[in-house]
Amino acid sequence: GWQTVKFGAVAKGRYVAIECRSTHAADQAAIAEIYVKGTDGNRLSREPWTVKYADSENEMGNHTGDKVFDLQESTYWQTQRGSDFPHLLVIDLGSEQQMTALDYLPRAEQGAPGNVKEYRVYIY
Repeated sequence: GWQTVKFGAVAKGRYVAIECRSTHAADQAAIAEIYVKGTDGNRLSREPWTVKYADSENEMGNHTGDKVFDLQESTYWQTQRGSDFPHLLVIDLGSEQQMTALDYLPRAEQGAPGNVKEYRVYIY
């Protein structure tokens, strides 16, 4: 289910970068959906979001970086099988925002590979 990563302080920036350093028993990373929460605790609109950078995407399976904000929990960003860690996905929020947390949804299928184990979140 959904997991919330709370930041230690209000973060201000236009870009959210998620660095996947390892996963649970898989050689690829996968993320179904993410949201970023503002200072009021509500999720920011994902309407202006675009992918700025993805070091690896599984284009053959239509698992590109934009799937983390496509409003469909059944689709997901997934890296190429066997590509080296860490993996980086950078999202342009469209404008500078103030953020307090990130909501993360792993792939929904039971036993699905690629669930993120170790990660870092950067705001800039």
